[in-house]
Order: sequence, then C-alpha cells, then structure tokens
Amino acid sequence: MVARLVWLLAAVVALSACPAAEPERTLDDRQLLIRASLDLRGVRPAEAEYARLEADPEALPALLEEYLADERFGARMRELYTPIVRTRIDQFPVDAQDYGLTDDAAFQASVGDEVPRIIGRIADEDLPFTEVVVGDWTMANEILGQVWPVEHAGTGWQVSRYRDARPKAGILATNSLWWRYPSNGVNYNRGRANALSRILLCNDYLSREVAFPRDIDLTDQALVDDALRTNPGCVNCHVSLDAMASYLFGFQYPANAEADDASRYHPERERDWADATGVAPAYYGEPGYTLEDLGRQIAGDNRFVECAVETVFQGLVARDAALADRDELTRHREAFLTGGLTLRALVRSILTDDAWLGQAGVERNAAVRKIVTPDLLASQIEALTGYRFTVDGRDMMKTDLFGLRSLGGGVDGYSGAAPSRVPTPTMVLVQERLAQAAAWHAATRESAMAPLDRTLFRGIDFTETPQTNEAAMVEQIRMLHRTIFGTVTAPDAPQVTEALALWSDLYAIEHTQVDAWAGVLSVLLRDPDLIFY
Repeated sequence: MVARLVWLLAAVVALSACPAAEPERTLDDRQLLIRASLDLRGVRPAEAEYARLEADPEALPALLEEYLADERFGARMRELYTPIVRTRIDQFPVDAQDYGLTDDAAFQASVGDEVPRIIGRIADEDLPFTEVVVGDWTMANEILGQVWPVEHAGTGWQVSRYRDARPKAGILATNSLWWRYPSNGVNYNRGRANALSRILLCNDYLSREVAFPRDIDLTDQALVDDALRTNPGCVNCHVSLDAMASYLFGFQYPANAEADDASRYHPERERDWADATGVAPAYYGEPGYTLEDLGRQIAGDNRFVECAVETVFQGLVARDAALADRDELTRHREAFLTGGLTLRALVRSILTDDAWLGQAGVERNAAVRKIVTPDLLASQIEALTGYRFTVDGRDMMKTDLFGLRSLGGGVDGYSGAAPSRVPTPTMVLVQERLAQAAAWHAATRESAMAPLDRTLFRGIDFTETPQTNEAAMVEQIRMLHRTIFGTVTAPDAPQVTEALALWSDLYAIEHTQVDAWAGVLSVLLRDPDLIFY
C-alpha cells in the first residue's frame, strides 16, 4: 500500500521530466467494468456487479448496457460537456445581492449549471442533440425561477421556459451562456460568436494562424473597422464571424447593466448590428434574422454532428482526436445519426472503440489508464463514503476561484486551460485532503450505525475492545478492498498486513477505533487506482 503511494509520487516526477514509455495496451474485464462505471455513472461498480462479472465473463456487454440505461448517465454527459461550455465559474456580471439574495455560492452554482443541465436532460431523455440549439425550453431551479423570467414551480431542477420575448434556440437563448461570455462595447458579440463556433462546431477562430497586418494603429477604431472589411488577413475570419455575431445583439447589455436588464432578452436591440458593424446576420453566407434562424442553421450544418462526435469521443478516451481516428469517428458519426442523434447511441458506439477499450495500437494512442477529473474523483468518493467537499456552500471540486478544480487537474473555467492528462503534484495533494476528510466522515458516521446499515465498516464492532478479534479486522480490511477496488485479497496479503500495522500505530496515538479506521480508509482512498482508471 505504502509502496503504491511512493510509486505514484515517482510517476509524477517521471511524467513531468520525460516522455512516458509506451505501456502495454490492454485492460482486463474488471478494469473495463470500472472504466465504464465511472464514465457512464460517476461511481465505481457495486460488489454484486463485480461478482456477476466473475461468475460470467460474458456478462460485460450486458453490464455496459445497464450502465448506459442508468439514471446517472445524463449527469455524466453534463460533466463531460462542462469543460467545453465553461459556464461554471465563480463570478458573473450580476451578483446575488443585485437580486436581494444573500447566498452567493448557491446563486453562482445555479447560473453556471443551466447549460450543463440542458445537455444532461437531452442525454437522460434520449432527445436528439439538435435540441441543444433549437429547443424551446431551458432548465431552472427555484433560485433561477425567483430571479429570471422563467416558469418554475416547486423545488429542484425542472424543465422551464423563459417568459420574455426571446427566440427558441436552446442554449443560444440562455442567460447563463451570455453571462459567461459577455461582450464589451467594441467587440460587438464576436467573442460570443467564437464561443458558439468552438462549442458547437469545434472551430475556434482564435486557434487559426492569422497573418495579422502590423501596420494598423489599433488605437484608431476607424482604421481597425476598415481593416476588418478590406484586409485579407482580417476578412478571412471576420467575414463569417461578424455575420454570426450579428444574431446576438438581443443579449447586448450596457456596461454595469441592472439585474433586470441583464436578465431579459431585448428584441428591440436585435438590429443594433446596423450601427455597430453594418454586417447583417448570416451563417457562412446564408442570411437570417433571429436566433431561431441561427439555431436551425447550426443544427443543419454537418460540422455540428461531427463536432458532437469529436467532443464526446475526446471526453471518453481522454485525448484529442487525431487523423488516425478518422475511420472510427466516421463509424461513430453513423451510429449517432442512425440512433436519432441521441447521446446514448453515440456513447454506445464509442464503447466499442479500441481507443476506449485501451487496445488500440500506438498509431491511435489508446490510454491504458485514464486520469479522473476532479468531479469524477469526488463523485466516486462520495458514493463510497457519503462525503462531498464543500465550504460555505461551494463545491470545492467544481470551482476555481474558491475551490480546487484547477489544482485537482480540471479545466480552468476562466482561461479555458485544458484538463490535465498526466498526474501532477497538486492533483495528488487534492486527492490526499479529500481522502482524509471523506474517511473521517465515513468512519464517524458509520460508527453510529448498526452494522447491517453500513456500507464500508460492516465487519467490525466499534464498541468492543480493540484487537480482541483480529480475524474480524482482517476480514474488514479485505471487505474494504473488495468494496473500493473490486479485488479479493488473501488474509495474509501484504496490503492486509500493512493495513493492520497502520491501524495499530494509529490506535496507539489516537486511542479511538474511529480515528484508527479513518486513517486506514484514508490511505486506501489515496490509492493510485482512484486517480487512474
């Protein structure tokens, strides 16, 4: 056990210092079961599922289908798209206090989750993915229902509709997307248009190589505007970008807009493009008038489907798509189309890809062990222990400014920096702190429960004199390994012996069984298997 932790720290140094050696490219069925359960449900397999696979090696396909049908599938697709849409941030142009609310954390979390929740519902209910740009609905909870012009009754997240005059255009017509991507006085929604292009078409204008004219005085707005219309280096991007941006003026707010102004769509501003840029709304040369037109145009673009395939593929295989993936991406695209553009149909196809199975050759670079995102680390530990790392109502694994998401290897919601795909020192430290807090929480909570009601410590009596029943302690440690890792350890295995010794050392210091078992559990939760899967 200790040796595994030492190995992880050594791996961090090695991966940071030099290219990784080519690993053996194969995963056994137990590892594939764990990978599927984490990717599709956000939790590790249950003991009964491990047992089914051991009893029948042919049970894996059936288990994967059950995971695809699981009610948590939508939440996983929500988390997969979170690094893409990047709406979960800690600051927005409007604060909770502007609406007379006092809970900043709940307000910011609600705003940031609107777009991911839309994608989650599309996945949950097998709606065609085109709903993301043509749907006439949104998702809202009681906080958004209180402050925005949306229909909402009761509590929790529900399908809702805006009550103002905004067009029906899926996420294109949501407050949260445009609060995340505001537009200043002279940008005229170009940054917003690029956000749509990046998210929905996988075409980031900022990633293009541009031969920018160096003789333009950027402090002279008239010269800049002229260059955008006439200079080939500028026109190359702006001929399509500016026309797309002109659809978005209904969400153009003045600086320091009042909360009510920023909460509503403004159809009276839709034609402000005429004075701002003079470029009429269009989509790659096809004219239009409203956001509904833009939504339909994006939905009809082949790149929209291809981008969805590429995004989900990259999220599940934990690497960028490459030229060598072309044939498989085409296969997944056909499965997506045949399946009615449902995310389940797309994911089902990707689960048969050698890149996800860890069996692709060097050319396609299959990741034998992927690295969990901070949210995935948190969700599997929460499922095991019941603990979620929150401070003052903020989820520490989902926020950057106040939390640990970027330190834990996740996406930076502000800069858009990609999630880490190699272990880092800060990732290991985040896992350590999360493991310690979760282990203490679990041991304390379960010590007050009857043994049959517990999930982790079912084999011991917290009230009896310690070390009077070593056989029960050995069985308890083996039970923890079975529950967490799905492995059957021998009673005399080194990891069992080491855990017993650790328990004794901790009990000698703390003099309580709860603290001693919490220490043993925290070490297990720091195992590399909870980061690599």
